[in-house]
Amino acid sequence: MKFRRIISIVLVLAMVLSVTAFANGSGYVADYDTETPVIIVHGMSQNNTYLVDENGNWVPDETGYVTGWPLEIDVMPLVKRALPNMLASIVTRQDIGLTQAMYEGTYNALSLVERNNDGTYKNNIVVPCYEMPMSELPEAVKAEYYSFLPIQELSEIVGEDDVYYFGYDSLGDVMYETEKLHHYIHDVVLPKSPNGQVKLCHISLGGTIAVNYLETYPEDYELIRKMVFVIPAIDGSNIIGDLLTGNLSVFYDDNTLYEDLLVTLMGETPLAYFLNMVLRILPGDVLKSALSGLANGLVDVAALRSTMIWALCPDAYYAEAKKMWLDGNEDLAGILADVEYFMNARANFEENLFALRDTGCEIFNLACYDVPLFPLCKDYKTTNADRVIHAASPAMGATFANLGETLGEGYKVAGTYCNNPNHNHLSPDGVVDATTSLLPCTTWFFKAQAHEQLPQNDVALGLAIRAMADDNMKDVYSNPAYPQFNEGRLTHNAVNNMKAWEAADKSGIGAEKVAAVESAIAQINALLNETIVDQAAWNAADAVLEKALVDAGVIEDEAPSAVENVLTSVLRTLNRGINKIYSMF
Repeated sequence: MKFRRIISIVLVLAMVLSVTAFANGSGYVADYDTETPVIIVHGMSQNNTYLVDENGNWVPDETGYVTGWPLEIDVMPLVKRALPNMLASIVTRQDIGLTQAMYEGTYNALSLVERNNDGTYKNNIVVPCYEMPMSELPEAVKAEYYSFLPIQELSEIVGEDDVYYFGYDSLGDVMYETEKLHHYIHDVVLPKSPNGQVKLCHISLGGTIAVNYLETYPEDYELIRKMVFVIPAIDGSNIIGDLLTGNLSVFYDDNTLYEDLLVTLMGETPLAYFLNMVLRILPGDVLKSALSGLANGLVDVAALRSTMIWALCPDAYYAEAKKMWLDGNEDLAGILADVEYFMNARANFEENLFALRDTGCEIFNLACYDVPLFPLCKDYKTTNADRVIHAASPAMGATFANLGETLGEGYKVAGTYCNNPNHNHLSPDGVVDATTSLLPCTTWFFKAQAHEQLPQNDVALGLAIRAMADDNMKDVYSNPAYPQFNEGRLTHNAVNNMKAWEAADKSGIGAEKVAAVESAIAQINALLNETIVDQAAWNAADAVLEKALVDAGVIEDEAPSAVENVLTSVLRTLNRGINKIYSMF
């Protein structure tokens, strides 16, 4: 009896101490849910679509199979179509059919994903959606999905039997994909769920499906135990808004056209600056008209009849874009009806999201900021973004200072969705007021993290996995290892370099060089164990490891040569000088 009492006292003390440690942030204990299946609703380009023949077989090409998405564009037909008109325009200094040639060339280059007016593909395109957990997928498919999204840790925690990858068409119909997700949940996943619920993880473009799903199937709310958003395009992307309204930066800003755009696409290379100067051969109005033809061809063939793309049009752009492309177009009446339904769903998103939360569903969100939008966007120099999406969209309405600025000294948070005096939702850098976000207490922010590179951020990925799997993760204050405001980092390069060292034959490498590599790897591993990121320290350690491996002869030096650096500097200066001269006239 006395022994049992002693054991009871010890257990009570242990529980009290664990709760105290948890409250003080000095010890965190995960409580993983291994019962509820997780459905990953991926982002754009994280699932292939395929061209199939009359027998339903994927059409092969020299690299594998012909894919509709991600797009594989053959630029040579575009060059052949536009080159004669470009030469004639250069000689005459006026548009000799160049704009039309650019339109037709772009349209033809993207014709594989051309759609009928009802939104269906003209070609025989299929989108794989495997109605089975990761554990039952063919090994090649599983490897492909893990390459798109490295969520192996999630599979290890909950088991591959409880992880599902919902495949959908990134250029498809948002209404159809929403219905398909509803079927997937009810007919594929729920029959295998021990507790009759699922968890949903909506990534990037997958966020638009969440918006539509909550509007269309409110009766499903009680079936959703958790909903995790990862950089979701809730209010679309300004890139799509500017494309649909024809407000691309290159039409307004010569510095963008003749300096920034090609450098962003090609990097700081001599060729990029040389091509910038070559563009000056064409008169500015002719070049801009030709680019307008290219943009219109892109919209006509790939965007106009895709309601998934329309779902990426932000509210601020929608009225103008609808007027330009859909209003009065009887052929596209069905497309307009579906787009209008989605825009209404977005207008109701706040109400629907909170109604979902009221059922007991836990909702989490990850967002990134402080990376300029791609320079095609008109306001890319000022709009705070993650390169692909303006930051307020995935942050569900959080307030951001313009790029390079802060909200101001003495700024007071708005307190719109959280006015708890014990909470601090203003970022340490003074750039983000998270209280205007719909989810201020369950949204995490990663500074200087590019949207498309988030899968390479081990901390963000680990946080998303814990939000899905760990029942002790309740809000941004739950686990001190994952503060609300953090920095981005990319681990892909360092991890691959460490693998290269593991596989290397070290017998011919001198002891000093081996020691340098191993010291660099030790520093990388130390930083990998830190979830509160110092981006500068990480980048420096990554560079040290790369140099040590180059010195050891394990990897090749991909850094520009001294000659290339000098040439880049000379051409950059010449490019900017020419632009200043042109700006005087």
